[in-house]
Amino acid sequence: MFTENDCDVLIVGAGPTGLTAACELLRRGVRVRLIDQAPGASVHSKAMLVWPRTLDILEDLGLADGVDKYAVKLRQMTYYSEKRPVSRMRMTEDLAPFCLPQRLTEEILTDGLAGLGGTIEREVRLLALHGVDFSGAITPGRNVTATLEHADGTVERLTVPWVIGADGATSVVRNQLGIAYEGATYENRFLITDAKVADNPLDPDEVHYYQSRLGVLAIVPQPYGLYRFFTNAPAELDDGTLEDMQRLVDLRGPGGLKLVDPDWVTTFRVHRRRAASFQLSRVFLAGDAAHAHSPMGGQGLNTGIQDAQNLAWKLASVIRGDARPALLDSYTPERAAVADAVVRDTDLQTRAAMWSRNSQVALRDVTMRTLDRTRTLDRFYLPIAAGRRWVYDTPQDDQGAKGRAGRTSWCSVKSTLRRHAREGAALPRQLAVDLGVAGPSADPGLHTLVVLPDARGGTRDLAEAVRHLAAPWRAQVRVVDAAAVRTGTRRRKPALADRAARELHCKRAGFHLVRPDGHIVLHGHREELKELHQMLDRLFIRRDEPIVDSRTDSPVEEDMSAPSQYVPPAHIVGDGTHKVIVLHSLFGGHESFRTWWPYLDGTRYSYAFMDARGFGKALDAAGTYSTDEIASDVLSLADSLGWQEFSLIGHSLGGQPIQQVLLKAPHRVRKLIGLSPVPASGMPIPDSDFPLFAEAAHKVENRRIIIDLTTGNKLTPTWVDAWAEASMKQVGPVAFRSYLDSFRTTDFSARITGADVPALAVVGENDPAVTPDAMNETWMKHYPNAELAVIGNSGHYPMVETPVALATLLENFLAK
Repeated sequence: MFTENDCDVLIVGAGPTGLTAACELLRRGVRVRLIDQAPGASVHSKAMLVWPRTLDILEDLGLADGVDKYAVKLRQMTYYSEKRPVSRMRMTEDLAPFCLPQRLTEEILTDGLAGLGGTIEREVRLLALHGVDFSGAITPGRNVTATLEHADGTVERLTVPWVIGADGATSVVRNQLGIAYEGATYENRFLITDAKVADNPLDPDEVHYYQSRLGVLAIVPQPYGLYRFFTNAPAELDDGTLEDMQRLVDLRGPGGLKLVDPDWVTTFRVHRRRAASFQLSRVFLAGDAAHAHSPMGGQGLNTGIQDAQNLAWKLASVIRGDARPALLDSYTPERAAVADAVVRDTDLQTRAAMWSRNSQVALRDVTMRTLDRTRTLDRFYLPIAAGRRWVYDTPQDDQGAKGRAGRTSWCSVKSTLRRHAREGAALPRQLAVDLGVAGPSADPGLHTLVVLPDARGGTRDLAEAVRHLAAPWRAQVRVVDAAAVRTGTRRRKPALADRAARELHCKRAGFHLVRPDGHIVLHGHREELKELHQMLDRLFIRRDEPIVDSRTDSPVEEDMSAPSQYVPPAHIVGDGTHKVIVLHSLFGGHESFRTWWPYLDGTRYSYAFMDARGFGKALDAAGTYSTDEIASDVLSLADSLGWQEFSLIGHSLGGQPIQQVLLKAPHRVRKLIGLSPVPASGMPIPDSDFPLFAEAAHKVENRRIIIDLTTGNKLTPTWVDAWAEASMKQVGPVAFRSYLDSFRTTDFSARITGADVPALAVVGENDPAVTPDAMNETWMKHYPNAELAVIGNSGHYPMVETPVALATLLENFLAK
């Protein structure tokens, strides 16, 4: 079996790293296939600590609620020597890690994957990679062929542009590339036991590290009353048992702890290794495939998830045609530097914890007590462990180096002394969220130019200059004036701009160019605008000038073709200043609105009736055929039209992606209108009814039945037959079934609830599927500024059944 061009990225390995990579790519509109050779997810806890930087990533994916539901927040780590406390690390609210066993992290990410329309293909094994350019070059148009073996023995050869190996320390991808896995393996075996403690005297939010001449023992609280016991095993112990761990806990721990109800007992060896490179041409390594280290400090899972985020946004930018492939060159140096630091630090911790000679123990104890008295662990180590102090080097080419050679401004000196404010560091998290740079509602595909005021609050001239300068790259960069950030119609507190200047240590009017992952690329002031222009030109591919609409006739109708980067086809009606993008249902493309067009006010509104991939004029457009993909294509369409702000109308299936557009780019959406819309919570179909809908993908008779049913059995058989026949021509079976699966399994209601955008839900009185009661339980609860309207004498297709009444209702709402 040979498969070609059904995805942009093949991800091998569905652990936390692979799942994160898939989620990050999908939410940026990139098509992925995620495979794993295991028949199911692991049932064991494995890695446990989730540090704040990783929590940021999960929060941006809209998955923070899952962490809050399961995880245990740790408040203190206490270190002991010969069972006496020698040091404590006290967790502040913003730096404290959570204990979340890996199986639960994977469950949360898998739910997020499903919400984005993705799936895991289980029992699929990578056998070989062919066509890799071992020179390392990324040649345009060149692909990689992956040979895959399925559970039934079927062999598939998949041609794909990009591959990510997230398949663990024994990575098949890494071995296929011939990349060395440099480092060593610790001589000691280690024993892990996850169990409960009878008559438990331990605090549920404190980690205990016991160090002695007899060995090291770590005790970490987990959810559901479990504790992780981790210790170095005696040389003669090959396969440990609960009894073995009990003996070692009695010997090395505080005493009086009885382990019961074990959930997992295992013995293993620990490695300290790093791949020589994390990339070869179009193939990348991430997570344990790229690096392995001691579990001391709980950094393994975190480093892998952060690898995935770093790679995904860069790869998506290149795939979408926003950035030059050279952007990918930064992946290995940035993440390899982090991996090296983690391997080095955890190696030092592991070796120091197992010191046994008197002189070594004395040195360790003095050091730990000094660290405790000076609060060094709290002040310096904890922010690093939390991921708040990673600073990526920002290498410049010759042109960039010359431009920066003379820069010695006072703010650059101060930011060098404060790592969290310098170029290469991340914006402080809460500031990034408040500015709209980060968080689940932020657009994940854009760089951001944050403009800060001077001490007197003036930024308008600089903000306008920055906007003008960045205009050629407005599809890749947005400008945020910190002095004018708004939420809905309410202005943020003026203190936000002051706080930004204080936290970024710059009181002069200036700008910060921030990447999608929150790291600062460039900071400068008015005199560095030329340098900013050069940086944008190096980073991004400049788009063609937008279409200038000089039409004067009204209403105006025009078909728009797509430029070289994929932009969905759309039919334009009108040339008004209020821009509106309209999405169709599962049973027809933009043509389903044709009878409605004569009744629209083209002098006040410009309507773009878009065809989703697999429909109408996009019938042959390849895609994942998910609602999230439609949302990403809406933004591509808006950018190609030069529409910075617009309202959205979504009919049935189209009701879900218009809400996903709001999640991706809330600052661009003026109003939402759902016509018998699929809500943000999806539209599960009862098992008894599902075959009718599933087989409608290729059976016209099933489509007739559904169309007749959803119009209340009140329309003529002639119309029903004609609509069903037209539907078969407008959407093919693969796209039909894929979108059906997408909207019935996608649920992002928790992320959208509370959005203050003006919203209108419209249902037909004869529609038995999408009723006022259904809207009251979904749409009206999601949007506090929502209205509900019922169209009389109409079913599921009001644009055909009552076009004049619908046009009047919708344009009255848009005009408010």
